[in-house]
This record gives sequence, structure tokens and C-alpha cells, in this order.
Amino acid sequence: MPEPHPIVVLVIQEAEFGGVAKLRHLKVDHGLVTALVERWRPETHTFHFPTGECTITLKNVSLQLGLCVDGPPIIGPTMLDWDEMCDTLLGLTPVKGESIVGSMIKLKWLRDNLLPIDENSSIEVIHAHARAYILGMKGVVLMPDKNGNRYI
Repeated sequence: MPEPHPIVVLVIQEAEFGGVAKLRHLKVDHGLVTALVERWRPETHTFHFPTGECTITLKNVSLQLGLCVDGPPIIGPTMLDWDEMCDTLLGLTPVKGESIVGSMIKLKWLRDNLLPIDENSSIEVIHAHARAYILGMKGVVLMPDKNGNRYI
């Protein structure tokens, strides 16, 4: 995702996704990742260190990213009119079979079709752009799939 407009950054922070946006600029320590992989035990879903076992909890993720995990889970029907949902929330309508497959939107399509933002943009356009940006961050940073092309 391209760097967001400063006014969109404010909306992202207001939506409490500012911590996730900062992950885009995080430098990965490959040696540390390798060491952690060597200590991971898939049978117990824990890391084994000389001082004991350790695992990553939802609370850890919440503290690190500043994401709110309190309250009821976000659930609901998935048999929706995705064209209408995307148009309402993102201000964009994806092409079925080409840019949207089932309930998955291609990241490339989202990047290529983000609504342009400037100082004269309406609050609706700014919020739609911020929603699209947050959706992109979920697909790239929080829950990427192996092909890196789609997110749910």
C-alpha cells in the first residue's frame, strides 16, 4: 500500500490502527527470526528457551500493536452482496471474477483503485480511503496469505 495522506493517517489512528501502520516500516532481524524458528515446538505451540516455555497471546499482540481486543467478537453473515458492500464502505465496486473472488478482494486491485485524496476531499471519501487502507493493512501486515495477492 502506498504511504497514506496525512489526513488519512489521522483517521487510521482514530480507528486505533496506527500501531499496525507502523509495522510497514519495521526492519526484520532475520537472525532473531531464525533463532525463534529453531526454538518453536509445534506440538505445544510454544517457544522453548533455557528459562522456560513462552507463547504469544492475544494480549501480547494487543499491547504491541495497540489494537483493542476487548468487547464482543466481530461476526456476522458472509453471504452478502459484496459489490454493494464495497461500494458503500470503500466507494469502489470490484469486478467479480477479476478483482473479487467469493469474499476475497485482490490487493493489487485495491492498491490500483484507492480513491485519490487531497485537502478538498469530503469526509466520506477520506473515511472510504481510510477503510480501504486498513483493509489493505490487514491483508499485507496482519493476515497475509501465501500468494500475497488477496485478503479476506
